[in-house]
Amino acid sequence: MQQSGAGYLIHDAALDRPPEPWMFDPAALVEQGWVSARGAMGRGQVLFFDPPIPGNDGQWVLRHYLRGGSVARVLGDRYLWTGLRRSRPWREFLLTAEMRDRGLPVPRPVAARLLRAGAYYRADLITHRIPDAGPLDSRLRAAPVSASIWHRVGACIRQFHDAGYCHADLNSRNILLDVCGRVWLLDWDRGRQRVPGAWREGNLARLRRDLEKRLRLLDRWHYCERDFAVLLAGYRDPGGTPPADAPGG
Repeated sequence: MQQSGAGYLIHDAALDRPPEPWMFDPAALVEQGWVSARGAMGRGQVLFFDPPIPGNDGQWVLRHYLRGGSVARVLGDRYLWTGLRRSRPWREFLLTAEMRDRGLPVPRPVAARLLRAGAYYRADLITHRIPDAGPLDSRLRAAPVSASIWHRVGACIRQFHDAGYCHADLNSRNILLDVCGRVWLLDWDRGRQRVPGAWREGNLARLRRDLEKRLRLLDRWHYCERDFAVLLAGYRDPGGTPPADAPGG
């Protein structure tokens, strides 16, 4: 961890050198011409960029921490400072690194930065981009998803639950599908490790509510009750055989 004035930086020790401060500044990234794309995650936007660091073998993703709900109207993107080790980016960075070390499908964390201002702080997180991958949300907006993919989504969630990891906001935007058919879970802000309990079913119920809500709100959303039944089958029996796709699906 590095500290400079009111700023704190934690980064991957394997990097040849830590990210420069301007790499956490969207305007600077755009001005330097490093931004290759923009995307959505959770409440805000992420930037995909090519870091000018020797030995780097892929793109990075910059995400700014944003509040949601009524609190956002008062505090905006500020969080109450209660100590570095209790801050959200610090905890998310370490949790994601821990899961990565255990072989779970999460993006490799690069760095987290916090800037204190009085009793509050603002923060950003950089992770490695999963190549040739997109959120389940985007796939469902375009076309139906095969039963085998739904089965793998369920099996992936089971992996995390068996290891005791609870995602605080499991939804279709935080589930990533790559071209090799692998499933990844993103955005571990407020995630934590817990002993086995009812939270597992609560996690699944949260995802189900998200899928059904978007079915009501969106004009194009290729999801039906059978899809979630297949997801549950993959969760209950990760090594099982997924059912055949429904005719026309």
